[in-house]
Amino acid sequence: MRSSENQSPSKEYVWHQLKEHHRAIAKLHMRDLFAQDPARAKKFSTGLNGLLIDFSKHRITDETFDLLISLANATNIREKISALFSGQQVNKTEHRAALHTALRSPDDKLPDTDQKTIPAQVKAELERMYNFVKALHNREHKGSTGKPISKVVNIGIGGSDLGPRLVVDALYDYRSSNIKIAFVANLDTQDLYRVLDDSDPETTLFIVTSKSFSTLETHANARLAKQWLIDNGCHEIHRHFIAVSSNKSAIQEFGISADRLFQIWDWVGGRYSVWSAVGLAIAVYTDNNSFADFLAGAHAMDEHFYNAPAENNIPIILAMLDVWYNNFFNAETHAVIPYDHGLQLLPAYLSQLIMESNGKGVSSEGQALELHSSPVFWGAAGTNAQHAFFQLLHQGTRLVPVDFLIAMQSSRDDKHHKVVANCFAQSKALMLGQENNTEPCKHFPGNRPSTTITYPKLSPKILGMLLAMYEHRTYVQAMIWDINPFDQWGVELGKKLATEIISDLEQKPPIESKHDASTSLLIEQYFKNKT
Repeated sequence: MRSSENQSPSKEYVWHQLKEHHRAIAKLHMRDLFAQDPARAKKFSTGLNGLLIDFSKHRITDETFDLLISLANATNIREKISALFSGQQVNKTEHRAALHTALRSPDDKLPDTDQKTIPAQVKAELERMYNFVKALHNREHKGSTGKPISKVVNIGIGGSDLGPRLVVDALYDYRSSNIKIAFVANLDTQDLYRVLDDSDPETTLFIVTSKSFSTLETHANARLAKQWLIDNGCHEIHRHFIAVSSNKSAIQEFGISADRLFQIWDWVGGRYSVWSAVGLAIAVYTDNNSFADFLAGAHAMDEHFYNAPAENNIPIILAMLDVWYNNFFNAETHAVIPYDHGLQLLPAYLSQLIMESNGKGVSSEGQALELHSSPVFWGAAGTNAQHAFFQLLHQGTRLVPVDFLIAMQSSRDDKHHKVVANCFAQSKALMLGQENNTEPCKHFPGNRPSTTITYPKLSPKILGMLLAMYEHRTYVQAMIWDINPFDQWGVELGKKLATEIISDLEQKPPIESKHDASTSLLIEQYFKNKT
């Protein structure tokens, strides 16, 4: 279908153009593209408030870029961004808004929204959180034996764990108190007891983060922590617990007082919640000013995403490159390599953010997808990764686009240029390759795409910008693929079946077999090995 002169091209038409274009340029080599266009690096790079996004090492031409932006526009991306920010029910299956941007907006009025109470709710809860952190830093919060709290343990899972865990680890240079922070997520009690074994019950505070306060892993770990306190003579357990939840009755039944409940709203998804009281551990570890800077960085990216035209919009550009490789080159995975030890947990965080959001098989209207949705996002910190899986990136048979992230400054290392050089060299090697016809094992084909993201240093503000950038990038991907990025029904079936099997394992053998042969065999093996 061709568009008329007075009508924007349809998504289907642009998609067809991209398929034809891909056939025409698929074998072009990036080293030739760079040789032909000395201005390529400046043309295909952009920035915002200290971030530089160099996307010139991609298998694209001017025409590719124009077509990808046309595809975004044909998907009505501007209207879809407005729907996100204005509080429309973009989470259709759960009939909810996804207003995580409101958590970091300093404005009294959200863009295009009539939900006037939300900014006041966010501001009030943030002030309560700041007051709590200030009192904790002033040693005013004491355990049941009168000793000041000196350790905080965050109990959560998924978005209630990965976000604050990443940020605390990333902001090591911004720690401002002597309060130690630890994280517990796994249902396997080894996770909890390794933390408890290194903790003093009299001076330990637990933050239990669960919107429903019924998440299996979180609730189980919280109950064990509670018993640990009681067993060690700390009977006023309300002095040792904080809850981040929307279930007031459940937290009170557990023994946490209402004044120690921080609210999380149904319009905040778990993997988008680090900006709320879910990030309490971050403020405890750093301080209120650093947490405010973290929010400000995210808000700066929000404003850019909301206002910048598609051709200059960082999340849109990066998302459209993802679509280019995922749907036209059939790239099945995407590597994230931070040459910044502070971001060593970023690949794990992004695995949840992107794959739980966009690992879907049906459209937003419930129809089976006819194209691939999210690739597998994975990675590890450089330079460690160079000595692990870079062999595959350089000489393997699979095309793996890469994100490199690197700070230009180090507060401690006068040899930081060596880390920077390794990052730059890897992206250059992936792009250029190296001809060697006499020794095929030393031949590097090159033409492997990558984006390099640089920033002065990993400050709270820069970190906020980076995480918000990936959030919005994920949203644009979803809009192109026409899926709902804010539900996660794929995790429910396993939970349901686990509940049934837990019931079986708590019985005495033999049990009546109601499972498939493999599961029955595994249950039988459990009882044989149970001590």
